[in-house]
Amino acid sequence: MPQTTTNFAPARDPVSLDGRTLEVLYPNDRYQISILLECSGGQLLRTAAGLSSLLEQPIEIHDVRGNREGKKGKKGGLRAQHIACLTTLAKWSCSNTGHLRNESTQVSFLPRKRKASQVSYRYWTERDVPGNPSPKRTATIEIGGVGSIMLLLQAVLPYILYNGPKSGEDPTPLHLTVMGGTHVSKAPTLDYFSQVFVPTLKNLGYPEITVREIKKGWGTGPTIPGEIEVVIPSIPAGTTIPGFTMQEPGEIVGYDVTFVVPEDARRSFRETLNVWFEDRAQGVDMNIVKDEDSGHGTRFYLLMVAKTRNGYRIARDWIWDRKKRDVHQVAHDMTRKVWGWVQEEIEHGGCVDHYLQDQLVIYQVLAEGQSLVDGGALGEGSLHTQTVSESKGASSFSAYRGNRRVRPVVMYA
Repeated sequence: MPQTTTNFAPARDPVSLDGRTLEVLYPNDRYQISILLECSGGQLLRTAAGLSSLLEQPIEIHDVRGNREGKKGKKGGLRAQHIACLTTLAKWSCSNTGHLRNESTQVSFLPRKRKASQVSYRYWTERDVPGNPSPKRTATIEIGGVGSIMLLLQAVLPYILYNGPKSGEDPTPLHLTVMGGTHVSKAPTLDYFSQVFVPTLKNLGYPEITVREIKKGWGTGPTIPGEIEVVIPSIPAGTTIPGFTMQEPGEIVGYDVTFVVPEDARRSFRETLNVWFEDRAQGVDMNIVKDEDSGHGTRFYLLMVAKTRNGYRIARDWIWDRKKRDVHQVAHDMTRKVWGWVQEEIEHGGCVDHYLQDQLVIYQVLAEGQSLVDGGALGEGSLHTQTVSESKGASSFSAYRGNRRVRPVVMYA
């Protein structure tokens, strides 16, 4: 893919980031963030690019995903989903990019200082909707293949939310169509996104996001790209969301279960789940919210969402990645495994599972004032997010915009 070239100077000097150690550091008086993401270089890339585009801080990342094995023994590098994230953010935020090509191990993202008139709306086309006098703002992103749609949304969603209309501008939400993978390994699924992430953002005070599945995109069996439409309202310009606290989950009051499996396995999953919950979750309702045919004999997906008394959602899921066996055995194995993972998350005592915790980091940065997300007692090997801090008993996360300190964030008490 050709590099984007322009003749503008970046807003500030670029900050160098190490894609192997996963440390993000902006050590200057005007803007400072120090994060350690123990999950993956891709998570760092998405978080860093999202913040860079919003706060106009140029970044350069070397050894991108350097701890990940690529094809033919090569280390990490950019993939289609990462390129789509950066290309989209660069277009919307009037940014320059460098080394933006497949398997590149370094990349630069260089926002420029934008004038008030240089807003993303000029890239979000308007079209008339029959019967609706208001125009509909639309944008389309095609990742290519089955690159994860949800990982792309992790990068672009904060930018959309925080690029709202100014006084006198049309507040019409953005109808974003994305083509790629909805159910692929090592990424949140569409079901997790719509049932866990989106309700959590709404509870934190963000505008309600609606999600419509047009077609599933599977990374198992014959790989086929999918398509979704996400309707995203923005926060009015000059405003933000107050700092939030996620503590004291309360007891589990119910479970929502989703499974998308081959047609000949659906009955086995229903029966297995009913028996399992009757034996292990007496007095707690189990609701099957989705029971669908996956369309292929190798595609099995199961999601369990535990709902707490205080409105939190703790979830785990599994896209089957083993050889197919008897469907009854697959149903039992998946139910046992996903149930066990959810119980481990609950036993940690937090308000979120560790995958959701990773995704909330950028929203903690952007909220006004101090925020707290109680992730509970962290077990060894969990893919949790930590900030680098000297503070006692807590990890602090601060950001600056211009010469003004924007907001401190505390992620663990």
